[in-house]
Amino acid sequence: MNKRSFLNNNWDIISILILYTISTFLLLSFFQYKFAGDEISYINIAHAYAEGHWENAVNGYWSPLYSWLMVPFLFIFGFKPIYGVYLSKILSIVIGFFTIIAVRKMAITFNLDRTVLRVMLFTLIIPIVFFVLIFNTPDLLLVLLLILYLSLIYDPRYSSKLSYGVLCGFIGAMAYFTKSFAFPFFLVHFVLFNIILYSKSLKIDKKTIKYNLFLGLTIFFVLSGLWIGTISTKYDKLTLSTSGEYNQALVGPEYKVNTLNYGVSPLYTVGLINPPNSDATSIWDDLSYFKMDKWSPFDSWEHFKYELELILSNIVYTFNLVESFMLVAVVIFLIMIWMMTSSKIDKPSKNILKYIMLTILIYVGGYCLIIPEWRYLWFVFILLIVSSFFIVDRLHKNNLISIKIRNIFLIFLLLSFIFEPAFEISYFANEKYPYYDLSNELELNYNIHGNLASNNWDGTSTIAYYLNSQYYGGTKKTNNTTLIDQELIQNNIDYYFVWNNPKDILLKDYHEITNGTISGLRIYKRNN
Repeated sequence: MNKRSFLNNNWDIISILILYTISTFLLLSFFQYKFAGDEISYINIAHAYAEGHWENAVNGYWSPLYSWLMVPFLFIFGFKPIYGVYLSKILSIVIGFFTIIAVRKMAITFNLDRTVLRVMLFTLIIPIVFFVLIFNTPDLLLVLLLILYLSLIYDPRYSSKLSYGVLCGFIGAMAYFTKSFAFPFFLVHFVLFNIILYSKSLKIDKKTIKYNLFLGLTIFFVLSGLWIGTISTKYDKLTLSTSGEYNQALVGPEYKVNTLNYGVSPLYTVGLINPPNSDATSIWDDLSYFKMDKWSPFDSWEHFKYELELILSNIVYTFNLVESFMLVAVVIFLIMIWMMTSSKIDKPSKNILKYIMLTILIYVGGYCLIIPEWRYLWFVFILLIVSSFFIVDRLHKNNLISIKIRNIFLIFLLLSFIFEPAFEISYFANEKYPYYDLSNELELNYNIHGNLASNNWDGTSTIAYYLNSQYYGGTKKTNNTTLIDQELIQNNIDYYFVWNNPKDILLKDYHEITNGTISGLRIYKRNN
């Protein structure tokens, strides 16, 4: 295929990718300093790899692939805290770029009409721009990998090509390297869909499907096993990830940080905590070392009932999250159910809708066992967008709507799916993200560095990251300044940040250095 022919055949996706890239970089300046929490941890892990600090880099809580993707660029450009922020944002933009390509690949296996496909891909621009600007985490990378996996398992050629099983296993392992949740999801989904395809296939294809299942699981377990062995050795116990243990404890009846009770994590109440290693900004960089009281739904009948109530609450919460971001989600689900059972829809189209619905149920069901979060559901959002355009396409191809009605529906879907993310972009673009400028001011005027603590977490961990310092968290909740002073001294704290307290506090071993010049913040330095 010559260059002119390639451009003629792909001008639509090329135009959409160019528009996406331009949009993200035009808006990036409004979000360049939006940065905290999880992003800090992934960058610190990447930095530890780049520095060759393997013991610190291997992390059982945060999965490695997102950090690994940053490491080569840290080798090339070196490391400054602000470089890490920009690198994380650019990486997210690149992931969004390839996510659009992956969705197109999956949609092509559904044989979407070219016009429908173009409108769908155009619709994806604003939602994905929103995500990459707001969240610089592996969540969209997981979406990219799972969409690539679905484009293989949904492909009619899966039952006749052995390479598809190998690729599924490889992508499944990469998804596990991205987020540990992908391990059980891929295992359940891949086995179940191979069983479904085996039961529906011709005799000539059944052998290939069995080989694909075997090869896919072999590749998946071998690659995943390398990481499982690595982190199990570090933490002296067999584990897929320590994040599951932490979150399971967090939502339990002891701490009740869940959709039922909205409790407070003990991380914010136990007082100061040593960062886990010299490359970490705070304990948040590896919560494997933060000890939690464990529980199990099988400990007692009360715990079992609690788990059932939690699952029900999570289902309702997930539904509300999806509906809040996609106003037509309920309508899409209802039409999917109708089409799956209607005699007016061709069987291949019914099967595709059943596969998508089953995929969504497996994915959501996994998160509802513990706790769903908004950004975890982007895989579901993408599948619902694809489903909605597929529905319109099949209603037209099955002669249930005219091309004029089809086009009206396409415009309606486009507007429906871009409204909320466009609104969110506008909202967050007007937010203030002061911690980078504040950290520069603190370094320039007060030479702040070393061990930091605060009266609450707020943005101090972000400031500590920018200052190449370590953050020990918030002091215990007390008005007794003697106890505060003792806690600071015991943890060798150099600077104590007090947020939103207009009154000066008297600490025996610390003195205030900002003299009220920074609105909402007082900083106390340890006496020499």
